[in-house]
Amino acid sequence: MTQADKPLSGHRGSWIRHLYVVAEVALIGVLLRVVGFSSSLWGSLVFSECIGLSIYSLSFLVFRRTARGSALRWLLLPLALFAGGTFGQILASLLTGSGLALRPALYSKSQFVGLFFGGLGALAFFMQERYWALEARLREREMQHLEAEKRGLEAHLKLLQAQIEPHFLFNSLANVAGLIDPDPRLASRLLEALIRYLRASLQRTRAEGGTLGDELDLLQAYLDIFRIRLGARLDYSVAVAPGLRALPFPPMLMQPLVENAIRHGIEPQVAGGRIDIAATRRDGTLELTVRDTGGGFAEIPGSGFGLENVRTRLAALFGTGGSLHLVQRPEGGVLATLRLPA
Repeated sequence: MTQADKPLSGHRGSWIRHLYVVAEVALIGVLLRVVGFSSSLWGSLVFSECIGLSIYSLSFLVFRRTARGSALRWLLLPLALFAGGTFGQILASLLTGSGLALRPALYSKSQFVGLFFGGLGALAFFMQERYWALEARLREREMQHLEAEKRGLEAHLKLLQAQIEPHFLFNSLANVAGLIDPDPRLASRLLEALIRYLRASLQRTRAEGGTLGDELDLLQAYLDIFRIRLGARLDYSVAVAPGLRALPFPPMLMQPLVENAIRHGIEPQVAGGRIDIAATRRDGTLELTVRDTGGGFAEIPGSGFGLENVRTRLAALFGTGGSLHLVQRPEGGVLATLRLPA
């Protein structure tokens, strides 16, 4: 039996529904007193509660123990209504001392009232069960839809992530090719550094998760490649508290920021420059900064594909909880600030 086939078990608020039934039955007792079923309100309430709760209990048992739409359910339900009504009237007569068994007319009237309201109760059970079954199916379909969206999102993120590496790879291989004739030893060092970076990058991108420490290690390998290329024209620092390195962090979010700082800030400058990477955490937000001493926005306008890629991935991963801001520093260079929940 599936979860949808168990409409009355496992639902929150079952005790509230039971109390609600007790209150409804009490109102029926008041109605019976008004129409003259009993000479006293107490007697009407006793008969109403005994008959109504007996029918409710047996119907509840039938609905709970039988599968939705089964023939057994529809066979047992009328028996539950009749048995509940009969048992409730006998119990009420004993509690009130009304001698119901000696008054056939009153017995028939009570039986009719019990079966009538019992039928209404069974119909209410049926309608509630249909509602809960539809609700369960809707939740299941929503979960399936969310799972499909999640898988599609993961595939989209991997595609965006994979678009970064070829861009860097082609540029690096072109640099190696350009160094083979003038400086073979430097070309060899650069190729070895590139192999180390690609090995680490492949492990990082194939992993299900990752940490900020993994990302920073990858960035340091990346910057080491450019330090070989640019020599004394590039210096860098990474200032991150050891406790932050274990925080979960999506792969390849910071590399485009560093690449942007090198290509648009450091490389165009004859004297080169410096890149400083830092990370802080406050009020549930992880803030990462990439600061360069390059020429700023005036050198090469536009945010570029890499930064747009970062913004797209931030929106996909964190919605409005992630952001990327770039500002030109008054003393020169650009400050890129990446914020995401932590």
